[in-house]
Order: sequence, then C-alpha cells, then structure tokens
Amino acid sequence: MGRDLISRSHRARAFATAPADAGAPKLWPSVRALLDEHGLDARALMPGSGPNGHLTRADVMFELGLVDRAHLERVGVRRPIAIPDVKPTSLVEDYAFGLARAQTSTEETVGKMRRVIASRLAESKSTAPHAYASADIDVSEIVALRKKILDETGVKVSVNDCVMYAVGRTLREVPALNAGWDAARGTASASERVDVSVAVATEDGGLITPIVTRADEKTLTEIGADVRALAKKAREGTLRPEEFMGGSFSVSNLGMFGVDSFAAILNPPQGAILAVGAGKDRVVLVDGRPATVQTMTATVSADRRVADEADAARWLDAFAAQFRRTETWAV
Repeated sequence: MGRDLISRSHRARAFATAPADAGAPKLWPSVRALLDEHGLDARALMPGSGPNGHLTRADVMFELGLVDRAHLERVGVRRPIAIPDVKPTSLVEDYAFGLARAQTSTEETVGKMRRVIASRLAESKSTAPHAYASADIDVSEIVALRKKILDETGVKVSVNDCVMYAVGRTLREVPALNAGWDAARGTASASERVDVSVAVATEDGGLITPIVTRADEKTLTEIGADVRALAKKAREGTLRPEEFMGGSFSVSNLGMFGVDSFAAILNPPQGAILAVGAGKDRVVLVDGRPATVQTMTATVSADRRVADEADAARWLDAFAAQFRRTETWAV
C-alpha cells in the first residue's frame, strides 16, 4: 500500500509540473486512462466541471452514459464546483464529484420547513449573543405526583407536562426571561402574558413550536391536554398561525431520547429557551449520607441583550424550587 501511495503522489506531481503539449488539456491520470479506454478526445468534452475547467471522471462518465444523465444533471457535475485552494492531487477530482453529490443529496432531502428553520436559527445564532446557564434539578417529587394523579383521575401526566407547568409559574415569578428582543427599536421588550412554546418534531424532520397560552394560569392537567392537542395538530400540519407564531419563551425537551443535556438555539424574537435532558437517578449526599435522587439537567439559553447570566441563574433557582413544592401545584 505504501508503494502505491508513493506512486500516486509521483503521478500527481508529474501532472502538476509537466509542461502541457500545445493545445492539449491537462488531465488527471485516471481521466486519461478512461478516455483512452473508450477512445474519446478530451478536447470535445472541455471545459470540464473540475477546478479551472479541468476534466473529471464524472464528465467522462456522463458522456459515456455510465451514470444516469438525469441524475448527473441534478447533481450539476457540468457546472464548475468551488473547492478549497489546494495543490492538485489525484484525489481532488473525487473530492469535487463527492462534494457535488453531497450538496445535491442535501437539497433533495431537506424539506421546506427545515429550510425555513435552518435560516431562522442560523440568523439567531449569528446575530443574538447567546448566554448559557445549567443546573441539575431534583425532580424526585413529581414521580409521586404523577402516580397520585393517575390513581385519582386516570389522567396520565408526562414529565414534560410538569416541566411546562413549572416553566409557566417560574416565568411569572422571575419575569426577566419572559421577554424578547425588538430588533426594530433595538431594545428588550417584556411580554405581558406567559405564552410558552414547546418544540414538537414533525413528519418531515422539522421542528415547530406550538404555543401553550397563559401557561402560568392553567392547571397541570390543562397544560398536558393543550400540549397533546397542539402536538397532534403540528404532526398533522393543521396548526393555525396564531397557534405557533409568537410566544414569550420556549421549551425543548430531549429527555425522551435519553439525552443528558444540551444547549438550544434561541427562537427569535424570544429572549430565552430552556433545554431539558433526561431524568436519571444519581447518588448524592443528603445530610452527609449518600442517597439516590432523580435529577434532570436544565440549560437556559438567553439573549444577552435581554437577560444576563445572573438572570438565567436566578430563573433556574426558582425553577428548581417549583419541583420542591409540588404539593402546591394546581392539578
């Protein structure tokens, strides 16, 4: 294998440095071999799709019909492809053709919703200064609460329902994060209502954020019913604009996938978003003795123009306190 690499490197240098015959285009060795094998004239296929119009194997394969023509037209191998400014090697043509295929594959598989989401989040990440704060939240008490509600009412309450309930109450208690950035005015603007958006995965792989309105005023089971109804409509594509446009804060929960923790990108113009990981049993010291408690990691991403790290820390502290007094929750 080593001798083969040396040989290929030698051929690449020879290609790069050897003087060209009058009127003869420069060709990669593999391209010349393919042309010779099929008796083709390189001049008839120029310019090629490689850097500086070089002919590539893809161009020859296209001409020979060895690869589906319609597919190659979609891939765009006949168009010049921008590649890094590197010294010519025998691998450049493979890189160029592979890049074109990757670009086209992405275009063919990315839906309209994902394109819109990608554009918005790219703008958010590049224009909004993200500040982060994380905390491990003891959620042991909601295990008993969920069982109690199921036994007494027959209603199944999810961990995410409990998160949404606690978020609503926390935003009312610490309103610094219940705000957004007004780009037109260049100022932060507080929201009068607590409308919490919740990220829902849809069929085409995109995320949409339907809104639980007045989340600070609803009971736990009312929030659960709202989330399930909105998630169903999101997956069916029947959400009305007012059901997913707006909101004052967002929640993105990946706990059901076993994710320990992550940081979410802001959902503009909202000023903050909460990323929630999976609840897991951990051994901690309680009064100097080891004990097992169930915790989840919660991470706040805040727009630094709206709220700073101290605001995010105070909010997380109040959020954690909600789970220590579940006996006061409105069920």
